[in-house]
Formats: sequence, structure tokens, C-alpha cells
Amino acid sequence: MKLSKHDISKLHWKLFFPLIGLLWLIIGITIIYFVSHEKQRQRENLENRLLNVGNTVVDAYNRGEDLTETVDFIRLFIDNTTLAPLRITVFDSNGKMVADNSSATINVYDSNGKIKPGFESLIYHNDLSAVQDMMLENDRSMVCSKKSPDGKIYAFAALPYEREVLTFLSINPMVWIAIILLGIVLSVLTFFGVRAVCRNVYALRDFAEAVSSDRLPDDIDSWQFSKDELGDVSKHLLTLYRDRIHAEQEKILHERQIGMSVSHELKTPVGIIKGYLDTILESKDMPEELKNKFLVRAKENTDRLSTLINDLSMVMRLQEQSSVHNSTIINFHRLAAQLAEDIKHGQVTGKMEFEYSIPDKCLVVGHESLLTNALLNLIYNSAKHSGGSRMFLRWIKEEDGFHTFTFSDNGMGVENEHIGRLFDLFYRVDSGRTRKTGGSGLGLPIVRRVINAMGGEVSVQNGSDGGLQFTFRLPAAV
Repeated sequence: MKLSKHDISKLHWKLFFPLIGLLWLIIGITIIYFVSHEKQRQRENLENRLLNVGNTVVDAYNRGEDLTETVDFIRLFIDNTTLAPLRITVFDSNGKMVADNSSATINVYDSNGKIKPGFESLIYHNDLSAVQDMMLENDRSMVCSKKSPDGKIYAFAALPYEREVLTFLSINPMVWIAIILLGIVLSVLTFFGVRAVCRNVYALRDFAEAVSSDRLPDDIDSWQFSKDELGDVSKHLLTLYRDRIHAEQEKILHERQIGMSVSHELKTPVGIIKGYLDTILESKDMPEELKNKFLVRAKENTDRLSTLINDLSMVMRLQEQSSVHNSTIINFHRLAAQLAEDIKHGQVTGKMEFEYSIPDKCLVVGHESLLTNALLNLIYNSAKHSGGSRMFLRWIKEEDGFHTFTFSDNGMGVENEHIGRLFDLFYRVDSGRTRKTGGSGLGLPIVRRVINAMGGEVSVQNGSDGGLQFTFRLPAAV
């Protein structure tokens, strides 16, 4: 389904709002954890301060010091601090007040001498010290009790939750400002990050529209992708698609050219055969000698047509296969000797001499009949078109698991502008001369496809002493 521009324009917000919601949710959870942890830390700080006050009083008692002076000293020391509202009262085990600060007394006992509700847990606590929150004279306070080791005195310290304490326990406003600024910065970064992602979507949308309207540019850099990993991936996809399209177009053009060449090559012998046969049928009084001459010419073109079809069939079959099946070990020396014998008795090279120099135990891996066909095509090509007197098949070396050979002649060679196209289907250096000598333009393409299908490679160049030199490599038998 193709997205409209309106749908694409909403993509930015569709991505942005869920992401920003998730971002602020994470920030909110982080804030809750931070505030809770910070308040707990501050409370523990206050509790430790109250415990230190109780410890100071008990230590003074153990040293036999005057507890009233100790309480007054503590009050003087904590003045103008967070503990300024602190109340300190010391009782003995009988409930008698031993020391107190004059500003506010902690009334642990009622008028009947009984312990007030809430203080029981502080006095009868198993440990020597205890801290808890409770109401004192309508003020919520943090109350700490400290008992001397001999159990004879109890030091009480109470800190009302007043302005200084509440300020101490609250979070610094600068922290909130920093959190809000961090959230805003992350929101802005998310906005631009989503926009960068959507820019690639927009580019891909334009790319899809260009594909549908068949107006892809050759210059990939003209497409605006973000300069990040996602942009690189998008550009890479575009490059792959363009290359694939170009490859398909080239394949279609190549197949069209092959079809036109095949049609042209078939049309020539068919037209000649039809011309001879039509002439024979229309001329009932044609002399027998002339009729036989026309029939011989028609048969020659029929043979040419048959050879052309067989060669074309082999080319197409090799082109469809990436490798040759049923490969065997071939004694290349024996194969060359057999070719030399066939050439000698078959007169396939005309007046040209065929020479070979191959080691006795030169073994290659391949398909023997196809390899023989490829070598014969090289021989036929040299015999028909080189204009030379000798041709040579030589072994050069064995290296990296391959045997290297050359096939050359002492003919006239070809101009350098034709070298790169000698293996193209139906390519002829001189179409007029080639037609006279019966060439179809398929011999050398067959050579290349056979060599490649057997895992080798072949190249061609003009020899230093004239003529063409074909260099080919074949896998060596282990």
C-alpha cells in the first residue's frame, strides 16, 4: 500500500509522542526514586544527629559531669543550625527530671507520674537507644531516647518538624530546575532525532515514487539522506536497487541483441536455401548440372545452419550452467596428441601446421568432449582467419593448483580495438571476410564459456611475433 503525503507527514508525530511519553515516564520514575532515596538519607542524617545528642548526655553522665551544664552546652552549640528547635530533657529511672532546657520541656510523665502513651516504646526498648515520630503538644516531632548502660537515666531529645527541619528534608529547588531542563533537552534531542529518522522515510518515499514513475537518477548523492547509520543503510539499499535495475536492463538489452543476431544469422542461410530451392522449383527446364550445383549449395548452407544451431545451443547451455557436471581427470598430453592426429588426417587446418608441447603427465580436471570442442574452435578460428602457416599449443607452468597453456599462431593478428570483443557472441572482426570463410561468430564465445565452466579462465592478446595468442588456465588434477 502506498502512503500518501499526508500519512507520511503524520509519521513524525506518531513516532515523537510515544517516544517522548516513554522518556518522561522514565524521568518520572527516576525522580520518584531519587526523591524517596534523598528524603530517606536526610531523615537518617537527622536521626544520627539526635542519637549523637543522646550519646553526648550519657557520656557526660558516665564521666560524672553536671548534666544541666551539658544540656546548656549542647543548646548553645546547635543554635542557628537545623537542630535549633531541639528539646532536651533528662530523667532518672524514677521519673525525676535531672536536666532540661528552659525553652521547652519534653513531658514524658503525666501529672500522676505515669508514662505518657507513645513513650513506652522508647523507654522499654530492648536497645539502649531508639528513634520514632510522635505528637508532642500538637507538634509532630522526631523523638530519640538514650538509656545509660546502668539504666539509671534516660536522655530524651525531640526535634519538631518546623520550618528549618522541613527545609532540610525537602529537595533543593535547583535539583527540580535541573531535572526539568534535562527533560526539555532530551525532548528536543528526541524531536530532532525522530525528524532525522523521518527524513530517511521521506527520501525512501521519494525513491518509491521515482521507481513507480521510472525516473531514477544515476547520481545517488542527489538523494538527501541523513548522515548517520540509518541514512547509510537507506543509501545502500538505493544503490543495490539501482544496480539491480541496471543489471536487469543490461541483461534485457543483451538478450535482445542476441535475439537480433540469432535472427540475422539464421536468416542468411535460410534465405540462401530458399532462393536455390525456389529457383529449382520455378525452372522446370533447368539443366541437370545446374540443378545439382544449386542443390549442393543449398546443402552447404543447410550444413552451415545445422552447425550454427548446434553452436548456439551449446553457448546457451553453458551460459545457464555455472559449472560443468561429470568432470573427470584428463591427460592433456594425450588429448593434444589425439588432436594432432585428427588434424593430420582430417585436413581441418588447411595448409597450416599444428604443433604442441605438453608434458607427458599433464593432468587437468574438466569435461573431455567440451574441452576438445573448445580447442577445435581455437584451431578452426586460426585456420580460417589468421592467414598464418603454423599454430602452437604449449604448456607454460603449473601454479596455485592450475595449469597454464597458450594457443597461438603466426598469422596477422587483429587490431587492438577488436581484442576486447573477440569473445562476444556473433562478433566478427571483418564480417565480409568472415562470411566468406564460413565464420558464425560463436567459436570464441564457446571457448570462453567452456573454459569458465570448468573453473578456468581465458584471455587473448596479439602475440609479440604476430598472430593471436590465447592464454588459458585449467584446474590441475591432485
